[in-house]
Amino acid sequence: MSPLSRKFTTALVGIAATTVIVGCTDTATNGASSPSTSTASHSPTRSSTNRGPYKDGAYSADGEYGTRGSSIGVSLTLKNGEISAVDVTPHATDETSLGLQTRFAEAVPTVVVGKDIDDVDLDRVAGNSHTPDGFNDAIERIKAEASERMTRS
Repeated sequence: MSPLSRKFTTALVGIAATTVIVGCTDTATNGASSPSTSTASHSPTRSSTNRGPYKDGAYSADGEYGTRGSSIGVSLTLKNGEISAVDVTPHATDETSLGLQTRFAEAVPTVVVGKDIDDVDLDRVAGNSHTPDGFNDAIERIKAEASERMTRS
């Protein structure tokens, strides 16, 4: 293969890979869900280090997100690996962030109660695209604790 053919082939492969990546990104951000729609979905880019079984009980954790140390509190009750109750506590101090976290906190129970904790990985809820990262972080912390309690009992 000549050097020119090799460069052309490499360029085509690069364009094809970029098209696939952009296509995946477009689907993930512009899918059927509107910004105000609550969704709970599993993201293939995140991987949980914990998968049941989990000890039944009440758990709480703060989840962090963003670059400025934003966080949100999550308290939940687990029964047979399923979230039977959840309460989200906003920690924001400025008015705009507090409003976003409050709307998120109000929407979360309808999205996660009754779901297996291993299936919960929020993407966008009540117009929030970053606060769910804090929620997901708290869920991972809770799963680690619930798993540890299970192995100790």
